[in-house]
Amino acid sequence: GARVSVIQMNGVLSATGSSGSDGSYRIANIAPGTYLVRVSSVGYGPKDFPNTAIAAGATTSVDAALAMQPLELAPIEVTTVSKAPEKQTDAPAAVFALLRAEISERPALTVADHLKSIPGVDVSQGGLVQSNVVARGFNNIFSGALLTLIDNRFASVPSLRVNISTFFPITNDDIEKIELVLGPGAALYGPNASNGVLNILTRSPFTSTGATLSLESGARAGSQYTSGTTLGSDKGSGIWRASGRYAMRLGSKVAFKVSGNYLKGTEWRDRDAAEPATLNILKPALNIPAGVCNTDTGCRDFNLEQYGGEARVDVRPDVNTEIIANLGMNNSKSVIEYTGLGAGQARDWKYTAAQLRFRHKRLFVQGFGNFSNAGNTFLLRGGNPLQDSSRVWVAQFQHGFDLFKGKETLLYGAEYIKTDSRTGGTINGLYEGIDGIVEYGAYVHSITRLTPKFDLVAALRMDKSDRFDNAVFSPRAALVFKPTENQAFRLTFNRAFSTPTSLNLFLDIEGGSRQLAPGVTQVIRALGVPRDGFRFRENGGCAGGVDNLCMRSVWNPAAGAIPARAASFWAVAVGAVASTAGAQLAGLMAANAPTTQVGTQLRTLNTSTFQFVDINPTSVTDIEPIKPTINHAYEVGYKALIGGKLQISVDGWWERRRNFTGPLIVESPTVFLDRASTIAYLTTLFTNAGVPNAAATAAAIGTGMAGVSAATTLATTGVPLGTVVPTNSSVTERPDVFLTYRNFGKVELYGADLAMDMVVGNHLTLAGSYSWTNKDYFPRAAGSGDPTDIALNATKSKGSLTFGWRDDRNGWSAETRMRAVKGFPVNSGVYISPPDPNHPGSLLPGDSYAVIDLQASWKPPVGARNMQISANIQNALNKHYSTFVGIPKLGRLLMTKVSYTF
Repeated sequence: GARVSVIQMNGVLSATGSSGSDGSYRIANIAPGTYLVRVSSVGYGPKDFPNTAIAAGATTSVDAALAMQPLELAPIEVTTVSKAPEKQTDAPAAVFALLRAEISERPALTVADHLKSIPGVDVSQGGLVQSNVVARGFNNIFSGALLTLIDNRFASVPSLRVNISTFFPITNDDIEKIELVLGPGAALYGPNASNGVLNILTRSPFTSTGATLSLESGARAGSQYTSGTTLGSDKGSGIWRASGRYAMRLGSKVAFKVSGNYLKGTEWRDRDAAEPATLNILKPALNIPAGVCNTDTGCRDFNLEQYGGEARVDVRPDVNTEIIANLGMNNSKSVIEYTGLGAGQARDWKYTAAQLRFRHKRLFVQGFGNFSNAGNTFLLRGGNPLQDSSRVWVAQFQHGFDLFKGKETLLYGAEYIKTDSRTGGTINGLYEGIDGIVEYGAYVHSITRLTPKFDLVAALRMDKSDRFDNAVFSPRAALVFKPTENQAFRLTFNRAFSTPTSLNLFLDIEGGSRQLAPGVTQVIRALGVPRDGFRFRENGGCAGGVDNLCMRSVWNPAAGAIPARAASFWAVAVGAVASTAGAQLAGLMAANAPTTQVGTQLRTLNTSTFQFVDINPTSVTDIEPIKPTINHAYEVGYKALIGGKLQISVDGWWERRRNFTGPLIVESPTVFLDRASTIAYLTTLFTNAGVPNAAATAAAIGTGMAGVSAATTLATTGVPLGTVVPTNSSVTERPDVFLTYRNFGKVELYGADLAMDMVVGNHLTLAGSYSWTNKDYFPRAAGSGDPTDIALNATKSKGSLTFGWRDDRNGWSAETRMRAVKGFPVNSGVYISPPDPNHPGSLLPGDSYAVIDLQASWKPPVGARNMQISANIQNALNKHYSTFVGIPKLGRLLMTKVSYTF
């Protein structure tokens, strides 16, 4: 099981191999030359054999006897922070790396499973393969905030710019390393890197030849969910995946690899009360299989099925040059994915990526394209079909050189990004055809070695989008002090930015509906913000409406925009309570419609609980055109690898986000009768008409007509009469309740992250992490004009503790990991936490949870230990918890894996 590495004199790895059970090994196809041969094995001290000569047509033998040594931590090299290789302790940012050994030992359904114990990382898991991953908060139910790369290629879905890890075409057996950078990275990576960078690096076919076959199988525990007032459950279900990888050299200059996998299982069950159980009747064109729709769980298809794979060719004409071409595809045959408008049923959604890379010394050039085909996907709240054939095209280059005898290193580069949205009007609606985006930018990055112990890192980037008049600049500066070889203190400043997505600008989609009466339906719609924003009182608004606001009503859509005055639809409110009030009182109220005696109450719809909350008309404010979000971040950190036994990382950070783009929120209040004035009017009317118990009768009927705010009671009643709408945009010429985005003035946040790895003995290791932020909810500031509070949609406090045991000589490893997360309030699209009845204006936090994960791996002592058997139990105690509002409760998940390499 020893690793033998053949390294060129310039440090480039030429080939690797492993020794068999008798210690013998053979590495073929090595070009003639002089090499460094390194023999290493975990638990033993390495041995180097420099100046090993290999002659053409000859065999060179290198024998090594390794001496046992206690387990030690080794320095790790990372590339994502500075786009150049550097030791992890030297990197001018908080960066964490997961290496091949750890990745291969954990059966994982998606990349997100590997990230759950990294400090600063927030993972909201919505099922077996659904997850959203962000760094240091500001999560969303449908998030692309964390810039995610696969071999330096954008991994997000084109146009939507959302990270869906189950769409990634890579397999677990093909991942070489995962690097995650906390904090802004826009100075090098451009727009949309203001929340960190996740870079997944795959294995080179030159250094990982051979075939690997893997079979994973397991089961989840039974689901627990609420259907109406009834607690539903199932008995659990199995899941399995088969995957394979093959890599081969074609001579000394060409190598290729192919990989693929097939996954099948049954998802955690859940019930969204807003999803109808009759989509197969309402939308027959969806062709939902018979028996899927039911009153218990709606029309969700819990069958999980997908397949995908990747092919790659590497060409190395010489030691300084490399050309790589790869093509990957994933087909999600049946997957439930959660969006800001509720769950979507992905059916035959194909995600394809093509990439061509060229490297010569320090010159790096690449071009890639990502392509989406949504197949027969639809939203489960209304059955709306989704078409998405969008694509994104990217071209990038980077070059670098040294000055002053290596004391100064300069990197510079540029990129071009074209997003071509093609949604057939199903996602971008009225914006279809005018929804493309072109972005381009350039940067320079400097590393100045002031002294052997001090480095100054600086960068400047400029980006321009054709959707905005002005360019955006992103400076970066860091001072790194290295008192010893494996220790570093750093002080960092970053100014990063995130450009509005296609959804922020061009979204126009129906997100469900509510039937108010036979033939009368209230549509809920999500909209992007047009170039001139949304104006609610343009040219004075509508005189006679509350605060000069205008409304449109489903009760009379032909009337267009009229003053927002509830009394205009008095007859509708009377008709809604007629059966309760009786014909005589209904006739009396209908014949005596008020004019100015009854006021108007505005309420905002909680699209998760379908409750209404009272708002003041002055909180209805104009929505300015969406601007890029600017993030100023300061960070102080310390990283060290001490004595090969202790590795520690401590980071404190503060950031201010200006023009923060919030999630989808309801911006069109609903018009109701004012309860107090309605009851007062009815009391007078009933008293004058001689109605017995006039006051009590008026109170009961008036409450039915006007309703009560959810801030007062969780049982909201009342008759919605109209929707407040802007008057300057064609996309709001409908009486729909709409959600949209807006920039919030300023959001400030600070926190700290801690990570520690320690070797306790020859076999035992201990690892821990903890993250804390000062806020998970940001109440609107007085006079700010912000219409709502902002939720971090992530926890304030989380931590993990892991005990690991390794016996590499006998092929064993095991770990016990404990994770704890504090619950938090959520406000993201239609997913909104219920209001807190004890604290008006606040939201209830979601589930807090603490779980235990178990893992073990064994390489049997046969052959060259080419077989590996692994098992992973997540949530071993089967605690049922939800990581986000509106998504299923998770329980125990067992996965086993058998892989064989030959």
